[in-house]
Amino acid sequence: MECGRTRGSGVLAVALAAAVTFTGCRRTEPRPATRPTRRPAPASRPAAPDAGGRSPAQVRKRGNHLKGQRSLYLRQHAHNPVDWYPWGEAALKRARATGRPIFLSVGYASCHWCHVMEREVFEKDDVARMLNANFICIKVDREERPDIDAVYMTAVQALSGNGGWPMSVFLTPDLKPFFGGTYFSRATFVKLLGRLLHAYRNQRPKLLKVAGQLHRAISTNRLSRSSGSVDEGLLEETANRATLDFDEQWGGRRGRMKFPTPLRWMTLLRRHRKTGHRRLAQVVRRTLDKMASGGMQDHLAGGFHRYSVDRRWLVPHFEKMLYDNALLASLYLEAAVVLGEPRHGRVAQATLDFLVTRMQDRTGGTPRGLYASIDADSGGVEGAFYTWTPAELTAVTGARDGPALSALLGVTARGDVDGRSVITRRAAPGEVARSLGRPLAEVSRLLARWRPRLLAARLKRTRPTLDRKIVTAWNGLAISALARGAAALGEPRYAAAAAGAARFLWKNHRRKDGRLFRVSNAGVAEHAGVLDDHAFFARGLLDLYRATGKRQHLRRALALLKIVRTDYGATPACFHLTGVGQEAPMGRQIRGLDHARPSGLAVALHALVSAGVLTGKQAYLDDARRCLAAQRTMIKRLGYEMAWSLDVAQRLRGPLYEVIVAGAPGAAKTRALVSAFNKLLPAHAVLARVPAAGPDAATLTLLPPAENKQALGGRPTAYVCVRGSCKRPVHTAAALRRQLLQGWRR
Repeated sequence: MECGRTRGSGVLAVALAAAVTFTGCRRTEPRPATRPTRRPAPASRPAAPDAGGRSPAQVRKRGNHLKGQRSLYLRQHAHNPVDWYPWGEAALKRARATGRPIFLSVGYASCHWCHVMEREVFEKDDVARMLNANFICIKVDREERPDIDAVYMTAVQALSGNGGWPMSVFLTPDLKPFFGGTYFSRATFVKLLGRLLHAYRNQRPKLLKVAGQLHRAISTNRLSRSSGSVDEGLLEETANRATLDFDEQWGGRRGRMKFPTPLRWMTLLRRHRKTGHRRLAQVVRRTLDKMASGGMQDHLAGGFHRYSVDRRWLVPHFEKMLYDNALLASLYLEAAVVLGEPRHGRVAQATLDFLVTRMQDRTGGTPRGLYASIDADSGGVEGAFYTWTPAELTAVTGARDGPALSALLGVTARGDVDGRSVITRRAAPGEVARSLGRPLAEVSRLLARWRPRLLAARLKRTRPTLDRKIVTAWNGLAISALARGAAALGEPRYAAAAAGAARFLWKNHRRKDGRLFRVSNAGVAEHAGVLDDHAFFARGLLDLYRATGKRQHLRRALALLKIVRTDYGATPACFHLTGVGQEAPMGRQIRGLDHARPSGLAVALHALVSAGVLTGKQAYLDDARRCLAAQRTMIKRLGYEMAWSLDVAQRLRGPLYEVIVAGAPGAAKTRALVSAFNKLLPAHAVLARVPAAGPDAATLTLLPPAENKQALGGRPTAYVCVRGSCKRPVHTAAALRRQLLQGWRR
């Protein structure tokens, strides 16, 4: 949805006939109307400017109501001539008092097309005069208010068939949407404003009727009490359907653009772990290889860009998001284990290193929270920071190595973007060596040799803006990825980074009642957390507990899950996006679809399953089963658009193991058993550790299934159990691995 399309629908023909659509990051004309429509009425004459009596020039100079906001995105718009308000009672009260419609604009700091619309539309005085005189204008940072973003994005998709950012929505004073789109050019936007005003003033009953119908449709959560379980047949059917649109040449889904969709490939990878189907492994392997070798990956500093604007994963949309990189690191980690490809492990490690070195706040030398994103633009040009010419490479590396590096990294005189090239790793070192008459070993080492100098040269350019906002949910994803990396790779740096982020969130993002704030900026936490924040952080803490064995992480995860169940619970057994008493302008929503990130609902189910197996609390597992049953109809229809819920269903199909390792923590054989578990990264098992003599009272309170588990015969011992029934205790890594793979192929 990052580059959606807005096109005309039949909802308000007089307004929509003027719309210009936005497809794939470029403007296109709308489809012809499917039925005759009346010629749009001329634009209404705008009223006199109304921005507290100030002209656009005065608003630009002195600032609008966004002054003083902590969000980087809102601060970027604080001196537009548009008299923006933040979402809040001041703006909403003014809309009710004046009866004016609301223009709601939603975006985020690293959004390229948000910047474009600001420059082309919101900085223009004629646009500002029309908006200020006739609308209450509200700016929302979607990363701070995912609840507002989600509900109105649903409206935009219903109105236009597509969505994306910047999101542009027009609301009645009582917050019901009547028109929505994404990016609009200046000329189109001015015409659209006039026609919407004409409709609002002269066709208001019809407009309010449409708005009311849309509001009712969105505010109705369509879940059944039970429509059957997500059984093996449905798991097989949806996996098969998920491969039908696979791009055999370039991996990913067929299409003009490519999105990484890590949840899709992770769920297919785990389906392969269960069934051994080679086709699933082939699909995942090709996708991961093509994605990592192209321009999506930053081959100098690590990390992935947002998505590819072509089908070859060559030219990316250059923003870097914390959540993308956390999810992709986890995916490549598990792929390295399952597919046995060391190159996937190297990609995972480079991505985790990027998170630790480039995205984590280390104020005072201590790892803290991780930042939200890095902008696509630098100096007003998208991708300028990351692209190269052959001459620039030669200037850094010299006349001998420059041409070789250009060939090795796909940097050409023609270039990929405005005469500049995106670095790739698709050239075969052997072919480059032969063409230049140089030893293969020498050519293979060129990038490693010159990477520090190339990075230093790149850092002299205008850097993209780093959004230092710390988002609770996204940090939860990063904690999971880092904890999994620490476990699988045996890298203590990642464990320290994950623990530092968890400690920061627990100290700074918790309210006095134990609930979470959504974000912090410059150390100040604000905005009520949503389901995603509580569920993602709980899941991260569970992964951190598995990696470190420290009980406090488990205790804290269970405390958050208690809040999830009490504040976000719904009937039948699923979970709302917003908590009890939180603002919900279109009603409390149950949202099970995955997008660039997993749904908070699916992550909550994953966390409940893990916690239920660890603690023996059947109620947690029952919650997950009931929610999946309630979603079965949607899952059958939407398939891998709900991939993470399907992964929960597969875990519940089992066998789902609890592994308890009893032994002295520092003993080599204890570490060997734990390492054997961690190196498998089994999604179908949880891990607990107890001393050689067995659990103490505090541990038993948290982990009742650990009762009577102790080292046997003075040797560290592993117990592999299912619902309290354990296999024969084992003492070696090989034996533990064999037991863990019973019922699974990989």
